[in-house]
Amino acid sequence: MKRYKYTKLRSIGAYDGFIIHTPDDRSLKDLYPQFIVRELNRLNDRITQLEQENDSMRADLLLYEAKEAKL
Repeated sequence: MKRYKYTKLRSIGAYDGFIIHTPDDRSLKDLYPQFIVRELNRLNDRITQLEQENDSMRADLLLYEAKEAKL
């Protein structure tokens, strides 16, 4: 899975800025992205975990339905 990343820019006005690179190759400009990037990656990890749990529960349900059909 691709991750969110950021690149530091030299200067945007009085502040240094960053570009946030999204997994789908979009770029977002921000002044303080470290916390945003960390949170987005944490959310991506949680979504992946939930999708895997959902897939395993669906497989268990299909096995249960198959056993019930045999009875």
